[in-house]
Amino acid sequence: MPKISDARRQETLDKIERSASELFSKQGFHNTQVMDIVKAVGISAGTFYLYFKDKRDLFKKITGGSFRNLRDYLIDLRRPVNIWERSERELKLKETYTALFDYVDSNPELILMLLRGSYGVDEDFDASSWFSFNSWAHDLAEDVQNWLDLGIISGIDPMIFGHAVVGMAMQVIHSYIVEKQFTREKAIDAIIRMNMSMFDTYMTSAGRDLLRKSGPHAAVVDTEKSSPSSVK
Repeated sequence: MPKISDARRQETLDKIERSASELFSKQGFHNTQVMDIVKAVGISAGTFYLYFKDKRDLFKKITGGSFRNLRDYLIDLRRPVNIWERSERELKLKETYTALFDYVDSNPELILMLLRGSYGVDEDFDASSWFSFNSWAHDLAEDVQNWLDLGIISGIDPMIFGHAVVGMAMQVIHSYIVEKQFTREKAIDAIIRMNMSMFDTYMTSAGRDLLRKSGPHAAVVDTEKSSPSSVK
């Protein structure tokens, strides 16, 4: 038999992942069967199993890559930022949470599977869910540590802050998807206000002085590279 080219294999793989993503989003993980996927793609079940051992293997690949891409995108959105300018910090938060809710609106079932997995529905999904949550919390903790090093805030544990923000956002998102009691605009605005309040609560007097003195013309600070020596 002729050997399938790498390009043909990649094309088939892309079709499987694309079709499965649509089905998982519309029907959920448990209500989507392998035969639903192969029918949507137009391949045989045998061909499917050349690429994945089962639908769980496929789901993990889709969600893993999807959440990694989302994580990288959110990191890029937050940096660089003029940490001294309140309005810019607020704008960065708005861009970040708008991107997050764009993803939620496009992938509600995938988000729900991630959230529900974290409540002990499935041990394997528990592990992947925790990894995603912990990664996002760690990213935020790095930002907080830089702000601590700069002396703009004090008295807060970076990881606790990271987990608190992620937990708050995920709880709001879960309610937004399931209960539909508020709009995404209202949710984003509320989360931003709470984020800003948390930041202000831990701001040092020196940080407040620097913010007042710097004003709108302060230099942009890349929080990934900032150090105490950056503060003049």
